[in-house]
Order: sequence, then structure tokens, then C-alpha cells
Amino acid sequence: MIGIEKMVIYNYRKFCCETISLNDEVTAIAGANNSGKTSLVELMSNIFTKDKRDTIRIEDMNSKVRLRDEVTLENIIKNESLKKDDKIEKLLAIHKKLNKIKIHLTIKYNDSDNLENFSRYLADVDITKRNFYFVIEFEYTPTKEEDIIDILNNEADFKEVYAYLQSKIYYCDESFENKVQITDRSDFINLFNYHSVYAIRKLSDTSEEKQNYLSKHLLKTVQNNVQWKDNLKILIKNINQLLRKQNLSNEIDTITLHHVESTLESFSKTNGGNAGKLGIDFRLENGDIEKVLLDFIHIYFEQEEGLRIKEQKQGLGYSNLIYLLLEGQIFSQKIDEKKVNLLLFEEPEAHLHPQMENIFIRYISAINSSTEESEKTTEVTEEVAGLTEVAAGLAEVAAVIEEDSTKTEVEKEDSNEANEQKASPFQMVITTHSSEMAKTISLSNVRVLRSNGHTESKVFDLQTFMSLPKIDRNFYNKFFQFNMIEMIFADKLILFEGDAERLLLKYLISNIQKYEELSSQYISYIQVGGAYAYKYLDLINFLEIKTLIFTDIDYEYKKEDNEKEPDLILEEIQNRETSNYTLRKFIGESVISEIYKEVKTTPDKLLLNANVHLKFQTYADGYARTLEDAILHKLLDYETVFSKITKEELKLIIEDKNLIMSNTTKTKTSLRDRVDKLNNKTDFMYSLIESGNINNAIPNYIEEGLNWLKD
Repeated sequence: MIGIEKMVIYNYRKFCCETISLNDEVTAIAGANNSGKTSLVELMSNIFTKDKRDTIRIEDMNSKVRLRDEVTLENIIKNESLKKDDKIEKLLAIHKKLNKIKIHLTIKYNDSDNLENFSRYLADVDITKRNFYFVIEFEYTPTKEEDIIDILNNEADFKEVYAYLQSKIYYCDESFENKVQITDRSDFINLFNYHSVYAIRKLSDTSEEKQNYLSKHLLKTVQNNVQWKDNLKILIKNINQLLRKQNLSNEIDTITLHHVESTLESFSKTNGGNAGKLGIDFRLENGDIEKVLLDFIHIYFEQEEGLRIKEQKQGLGYSNLIYLLLEGQIFSQKIDEKKVNLLLFEEPEAHLHPQMENIFIRYISAINSSTEESEKTTEVTEEVAGLTEVAAGLAEVAAVIEEDSTKTEVEKEDSNEANEQKASPFQMVITTHSSEMAKTISLSNVRVLRSNGHTESKVFDLQTFMSLPKIDRNFYNKFFQFNMIEMIFADKLILFEGDAERLLLKYLISNIQKYEELSSQYISYIQVGGAYAYKYLDLINFLEIKTLIFTDIDYEYKKEDNEKEPDLILEEIQNRETSNYTLRKFIGESVISEIYKEVKTTPDKLLLNANVHLKFQTYADGYARTLEDAILHKLLDYETVFSKITKEELKLIIEDKNLIMSNTTKTKTSLRDRVDKLNNKTDFMYSLIESGNINNAIPNYIEEGLNWLKD
């Protein structure tokens, strides 16, 4: 299959110098709002579509780059050491030295591909290479001398004069040098079979505005089918025979036309002409019958009871799903093996609930089937089976999937072997800000767009990430779709251990005024446990996301510790080790006293890098072991969590603070012991939040962490 291997984008909007690589099957471009997804869609449509000639404008140039060009121009204009003629000469030629919007395009192919269209663009004679290379440039349009004189005479604004771009397309070698211009843009466009389905679609949420759009769109799926064309010819022939048999033309001629003819005869005499005899012919041609079919073809949805629901009365989400699948089916019938076949869906999740997003990915992958995809789509849900009744064009695809689900393992093996050489017929790009959509696609097929300030977006290729040495690919493949997927859309991350932490952190960020700034950002809360947090670091560092990790110090605590005096147990605990693997991995120490020492002497050690900070309970939290005893220490202001408290005192505290926790049966106890005996930590957290006591009980390490995250 001839396909796009990668695009390198320079100076276009928020893309300064970013590479987008495409997979053979589906590539997901995932990112939050304003990360550059729409910009990428518009750029690709401009490059690969005939009716998008030179719609790239100066406003599309990266703002920082444009500002540098303006400074360069202004320096020449205001340079008092230059004569006027010298300024004119420099400004006439300056467009060649100013920045350009550039796209470096690499096309890949296999030995079996038909290169009839591409052969003339081979600029690299290395027989081991399987690529074609193109450069698309949008450079400043040359300026007229009279316009420059107006600028120098302060009669024109140089920003307005130097505000136009012109496009040029070249083929070149691997280094994108030795460029040869393609003078006719249409020659380049004809190398691509490109179609984009935009997020703003023709379907509406009101039945009046739908206007049988799906029904009319469905007809397009069979227009190129040979059997359909043959049947149409038979239909047209039969209708024409019927019309001749009914002699309708003579009937109309008798009833109406003779009244018109006398008028035409009088008119022709006045201007000396001859209008001729007026007649009527009932004869259908191909175009005529298709117009008729468009008017009377109607999709309906038949329910189990036999009730038929018209297309206009069906929900928008369901109709949108069918529309998207029809788009994929129509495109699959227009594949040209001599071209790059590329289908783009912009945010197809619009109006689709999560289950429908899943169905969309499975079906569109089945339409664009390959060996790899056939292994994934081995069963059909009831929802998918229902869709096959809607569109005949999709029935064949559904049948293939359903047939595969009934095969034995041996049959599947034979089928897979037969398909080993079958290539994916076209490439698909899907832009999305839906976590459900992204997680349905393989991690290696995801490209993440992340804003880096207001003027720049960066591309993070997860295929590149998965190819890095020492990456635990098995771990990421298993857990990406469960609790990592939100990472790719988040502004910041908070990793934590349990449900109680989730409740506390969400409450604080949503309700405490000093964390108001955090509440306006997209923060992803990821529950990771104490043993696995470190495994997330590779992806966090790759995506460059500011991340706060909360974990428990988890020193060993024994049943008999409650009987010991506070000073004694404190001494013993500091000689024990933490069971928290993440702490041991990050700090390089396991003994509690050594960990406390690191916190005191080298607090920056907890700042793993500029983007990742680790926080846990320390001596400042009363030597707490977990979140809950750190909270009680702060709320009750005891010296340490091992300070003794009588049964009666604890009873009054529980009643006064409305805490959900049990009292001791012993004469005395400690906060640490009571927390160790908690039956339900989540209920305990609910009681703190509901009573409002949590506002006065935020542990030091939690406050310090959130303060760091908001800066």
C-alpha cells in the first residue's frame, strides 16, 4: 500500500517543528481543546484537496515566527545607515530569506505497489529506499517596488504589504534538498485520494432538518456497484417501455400543448423566426432515475414488535453513527491503488455515547480490514448486528465479522495465514478529545497533541514511546485503556493510592479558594497504589505533564505497638523499613530514619524532575503512616499520632466531630491504632467532608503538594 509515512510541519500555527507519523491502518490524533487538532485537519485538507488552493494565509504562520519576520523587516526599514536604494534592493529580495510555512512529506511504498503515478517523482536513486519525498512551502509573495517606496515614505504599513503567501510544491531527496518544483499543483493533488469528514456535519437534531439525509447518503454506497448499475439499466428499460405503452406524451399533448402552440406560432411571426413544433417525451436516463430514487428512498428502523420508525424520528447519536459508517463504506469503494488513500474523521465522537464510539472504531476498522484488525474483530454485539439491517453496503462487512466469530480456532488460523499478505487498503486519521475513542485504538497508534503555552503545540508519538528501550510494553498495553488514558488529555496529573485520597483531593480543589486556579484546569486523578506509581513515570516524563504523586510512607506497624509508650514506639519505627516500593525506588532508601533525613537535608530529592513531585507523610505530620492518621493529627493537634488518648476523650471527639470511626474497648489508645482499626476509610472521609472538619484537617504533605502543583 502506498501511504504517508510522516509529515514534518514547520511554522504552521502552533506547530513550530513537529512530526506526525501515520500508521498503515488507523492513527488517532488525540488532544484537549486548543491543542491543534483542527489546525492539523485544515492543513491536510489544504494540502490534499483540489478546492483548497492557497487558503493558507499569513495568519496561519506561527505568531513567534511572524514576529521575528516583522522585526527583520523593521530593522531594514529603520536602518539609518542604509540608503534608500539599498533598502529597496534588500526589501525586494527579503521574501526569500524570511520564514516559510513548510511541510516535509514522506511517502512509503512496497515493491508490489503500482507506482505509475509516482515514478516521475523519484529523486533518490538508492535502490534500498522505498520512499518518495515532497516539500510543500508557503512563502512570502514577492513585493512590488512601488509598494516598498510607499512603505519607506510612510504611506503604507509594511505589515500589510508583507502579508501574503504563495504556495510551491517540490519533489526532492531524503534530506529534502535538491528540490524540483512541480509546476502544476493538480499533478501533486492527483497523487492522493483524500476525504475528510468534519466534526460539523449535515445531520441536525431536529427531524425537519434531517430531510432523509441518511437515506440519500446511503444511495452513494452502491452507485459504483456493477450489479446495481446493471439492475438500474433494466429498471430504466422497463419504465420506458411502460411509458410508451401508456402513451402519456400524446395524452398531455392533446390536453395542454395545443393551447401553447398557437401562442408560440403568433410569437414566431412577430420576430421572423420559426419556433418549431412543441412536443414532450417521457424517457428516463441514468441521471433521471437516480434523482427519482433520491426522492423516494427512505431508511427505517424496525423494532422487535414490527414497528417501523422513520429515519427522522431516530436519535441523533444513532443516525450519526450510521452516517459515519456510510462515509467509510463509500470511501472504501473509491480506493485507487495507484494513489495515497487517506480518510480523515474529525472528532467522530460528536453525538456518540461511549458504546457507540466503540462500535464505530470496530466497524470502521473492519471496513478497512487487515490481518491485524481481523484478529481484533472476532464477534459482533447486538448493536452492531442491528446496524447491518440499516445499510446494505455495510451488510457484507458485518457478515465477515459474524462469520469469523463462528469459526473454530483452526479455521481462524488458516484464514489469518491466507490474509498475511493482504495490506490495509487505506489509511485513516481520527482526531479526538474523547478518552473512550482513544482507548479503543491501540496505544501505539495514538499521537498526542499537547499545548505548550498559547503559541506552541507539541506532538508526542506513542509509537515512538513504545519503541524506547527498557519500556515495560506489556504493562502499558494492559493498563493504558483502564486508568492511563486520561493522562493524554490532562493539563496536570495527581497520582494517589485509594478512594479516600480521591475524595479528599477532588473536594479540596473544588471547594478551597486557594486552589481555585487548579479547579479551572483539567486535572486527571489516577489511582495507582503504592507499588506501581513508579511505573507511570516513563509515560509521564515522555508526555512532559506536571505530576503530583501522593503515597503513604507505610512503615511496619505491629499489633503490640499500641501498648508501648510513644517515645519508645517512635524510636522503634524510625529503625523499621517502608513497604512502599515507590518510595524505595524514588528515594533509594528503605529505613524510615534515612527517609526522614533525606526529606530534611535534601528536600529537592522529592522533586524527581521539573515536572514530577513526590509527597508522603513525614515527621511534620506527627509521624503518620497513612492519610487518615495524618488528618487526625492535624485536626486534633496532638504531638504525634502515637500520643495516648483515653476512651472517654475519644468518645467526645467522635461525637463532637461527627466522625465515622469506632472507639476503643481499652482504657487508652492512640490515633495511629484507631486508624489501623478503621473498617471503611471512605466512610471516614465522607464524614469529615460532610461535617466540614476536613477544612481544618488538611495534612501538611497534602497542602505542600497542592501548593507546588498550582504554581
